[in-house]
Amino acid sequence: MNLDDWLAQRAETCPDRIAVIADGVELTYEELEAEATRAARRLAARGVRRGADVAITRPAGLEYVVEVHALMKLGAILHPLNPGLAPPELEAELERIAPALVLTEAEHSTMSEADLPLLGEHDLDALHCGILTSGTSGRPRSVGLTYGNHLWSAVGSAFNLGVDPADRWLCCVPLYHVAGLEIVMRSVIYGTGAVVHDGFDTERVGESLERDRVTLASVVTTQLVRLLEAGVDLSGPRAILVGGGPVPIDVLEEAMGRGASVVQTYGLTETASQVTTLAPRDARRKLGSAGRPLLTTHLRIFDGEICVQGPVVAPGCADEDGWLHTGDLGRIDDEGFLYVEDRLGDVIVTGGENVLPAEIEAVLLRHPAVADAAAVGREDPEWQEAVEAVVVLRDGADAEPAELREHCAESLARYKVPKRIRFASELPRTPSGKLLRRALR
Repeated sequence: MNLDDWLAQRAETCPDRIAVIADGVELTYEELEAEATRAARRLAARGVRRGADVAITRPAGLEYVVEVHALMKLGAILHPLNPGLAPPELEAELERIAPALVLTEAEHSTMSEADLPLLGEHDLDALHCGILTSGTSGRPRSVGLTYGNHLWSAVGSAFNLGVDPADRWLCCVPLYHVAGLEIVMRSVIYGTGAVVHDGFDTERVGESLERDRVTLASVVTTQLVRLLEAGVDLSGPRAILVGGGPVPIDVLEEAMGRGASVVQTYGLTETASQVTTLAPRDARRKLGSAGRPLLTTHLRIFDGEICVQGPVVAPGCADEDGWLHTGDLGRIDDEGFLYVEDRLGDVIVTGGENVLPAEIEAVLLRHPAVADAAAVGREDPEWQEAVEAVVVLRDGADAEPAELREHCAESLARYKVPKRIRFASELPRTPSGKLLRRALR
């Protein structure tokens, strides 16, 4: 199935409606269409063609949103990457992608424009982007999402939360995460506004909620906790979606006690974000639940594991029967509400980011004073889990925690660097030498 270009359609049907607010600038749909068309022609002048892989490593902002739409007009494949990756991490990702072009923070696009016919429609089966998972089941891997995945995700969310033409969805989560990217995608599908921040700041969010007339927002638990601690008025939006990991009941209760309409959501990169989202009307009655499956999405629990089926599931991610095995543990109550209970494996969820312990351990073991190392998540009221490392030093060697943290920062993104390092004489292991993380915790 082919559908007319979403942005071009919106420029025709609601040209004067605000499409995006970012970097202190507001663009209507007519203006965003014009900017994206010019950007597409400039990218074409630099050799970008249909099917080309293009990586974006710049922070979120107006230019980023324009480029997302420009690449769609060319039929190029978007690869959003975390600008906070350490140089070795970024180099590894770029080597994997082998992009035709990398758009960086310091990018100065040529003003030359190629007179190339732009795509007027989207093939729903065509690949739109390759976006990295959070690494729940191992190292982050790229998932290819189609235009159809985005469309059905938007449709499912609309049937649950509804769509008001005046909606403005605040995006203070990264655009290199599926949760952030989907705000940009569903907003243009709906013809509503996206308010895009280049990072998270409590004061800025508080000001934006009122100034930009935000009606919907997406945050992770750590961000919600910080907003509450800062005393930010969260009563304005008709729904605040909280995802990225478990949400403590006391945090939900405090937010609701302050007038916030907070709802838990559960989703994955492989499902173009939301799988379930609690409807605001059920927020108090089903406290702790992530809601029912969205329209077209089906859930089942197999041996305790949450499995997902439907058109939001990315190609190649499901088994032969069409089920995506999420690696998460959960249960479904007699009314069909999902409760996410735990994770398979040992991945640390810190501030909405998933961290692979083995990656931290490998870096620590490269330090000349370290004989053995392990990383675990320690329960933390601010971060959900704080990354903590336990290190065994070599005989006669000496190293301070600050020195080891600095060593980690040279090779790892900041959120992966252990917030605390302890020392031990040995680590608990099985007879075969495998680390016993449960005992370590």
